[in-house]
Amino acid sequence: METAQVMLITNAGQGFGRSVARAFGKLGGDVVCADRDGDLASKTAAEIEEVGGQAIPIQADMTTRVDILDAFAKVTEIFGELGGFVHVASYHSTTPFERLGEAEFNDLFGETLKSCYLTLQIASRMLEEGSVVLISPPSEGEEPQMLALRRGLGGLTEGMARRQSGLRVNVVIPSRPASDPEHDALLVDTVIFLSSSAAAGIDGQEVDVQLPPPPKASDTLLPEVQAALDTSIRQDDLEAGLLDQDDAESEDTEAVSALDPGTPVPD
Repeated sequence: METAQVMLITNAGQGFGRSVARAFGKLGGDVVCADRDGDLASKTAAEIEEVGGQAIPIQADMTTRVDILDAFAKVTEIFGELGGFVHVASYHSTTPFERLGEAEFNDLFGETLKSCYLTLQIASRMLEEGSVVLISPPSEGEEPQMLALRRGLGGLTEGMARRQSGLRVNVVIPSRPASDPEHDALLVDTVIFLSSSAAAGIDGQEVDVQLPPPPKASDTLLPEVQAALDTSIRQDDLEAGLLDQDDAESEDTEAVSALDPGTPVPD
């Protein structure tokens, strides 16, 4: 399964973007890590290089036309051509529709539909061919605003396919928000496949990916901390256990004294 040699991954500083960028890096391609937070983009690029890949960071806000143009221009300047890109537009909101403010909806619209529209439009002008994978907001939660945005992304993807251009565009819909590379591996594998030559005939599709539940926060703690937070151990059980331990130590001391009367008994 051959993947593009030069891949641009947007919002690569964390979440799905970071996991996807790291995975492409391990495959040996050149990875361009774009994020509005330049420090996070640099950290992801450094992680890729630590595992033997090649990566460069770019500071870019994918809701701003100028930043997107600059990102594509920089990739062209450095590498000559871009094989494909993955645009992470998974921003989501759990705010009930009745309490959704206009500012929050504007943010949702900008991070999802607007960013995809701008990215695809500029890519259509600058790339003759290539694979494009959009990562949409998760399917969990059916608040009207999120359902509308996901359907908007689906319509945009279908419309791109009907144009029959050199760009092959598909959208991946995760079942939940990003967690960590291990628990998000199925989504990463799906993105890599859709970006490869093996998926050359797949265009304009919406692919739902059912991800496993993320780890509980307590699972990442040290064992002794987990034990301290374990509510199944009652306080009186702990106290009883400590008393039993003290009684056992006292019995051991008396037994030693009985065997050797000259043995001092500790206070």
